[in-house]
Amino acid sequence: MPGTTIRPLGSALVTLLMGCAASPTSFAPAWPHSTLTSDGAAAPAQSTPAGDYSKPRIGRLTFTFGERQLDGALAPTDEPQVFGVEYSRLSAGGPLGFELGFQFADDQARGVAFPGGGAGTVDRLQSEFFAGLRAEGGEGTVHPYLGLGATWLTSDTRVRSGGVETRDTDSGLGAYGHLGLLFDLSRTVHVSIDGRATFLTDDSDDGTDNDYAQVSIGLGASF
Repeated sequence: MPGTTIRPLGSALVTLLMGCAASPTSFAPAWPHSTLTSDGAAAPAQSTPAGDYSKPRIGRLTFTFGERQLDGALAPTDEPQVFGVEYSRLSAGGPLGFELGFQFADDQARGVAFPGGGAGTVDRLQSEFFAGLRAEGGEGTVHPYLGLGATWLTSDTRVRSGGVETRDTDSGLGAYGHLGLLFDLSRTVHVSIDGRATFLTDDSDDGTDNDYAQVSIGLGASF
């Protein structure tokens, strides 16, 4: 099952990140700089507080990897692996900003027995575009965050059996929410752990919907 790989990885990441959070200054060098006065003398050096990476000038770009749990009626393709790209930016004067991004999820099951007889392969692919508001806190290297917004999610299901392929595609608008912790490893590199869910998505023809719960880890750049 896909979950057997992501869960140990997530546990190991949490352990590593909590260790980093316990001693944030260990990887947070100061960035001193000096200026010259009008008579050519060096002015006292000024430095950015060590470990304070909380104000990227432009934003954060994060690549995420994880696993989601779909409606149980979609088994055995109800635990797809997920890849995503997210951009977020905070306002200059506070902790609020915006976020947007894409996500792709897929799962495949072979030898599936169908109710009417026979067996075949089921492929499920989901694509998603989302945009919303974001709040991010913290002034050191650890930043809790919360995001809420709208998502457009498309689910494409393909069934192949006996040389015949059938396809069902449905799309719909819904809402999403996610929260997590972001850890700055340097002035340009960060990692994150994230919990996410969608709700209010449209029902498909078979009565299921595209709502899901998801856990993912992220690696990205702040600039």
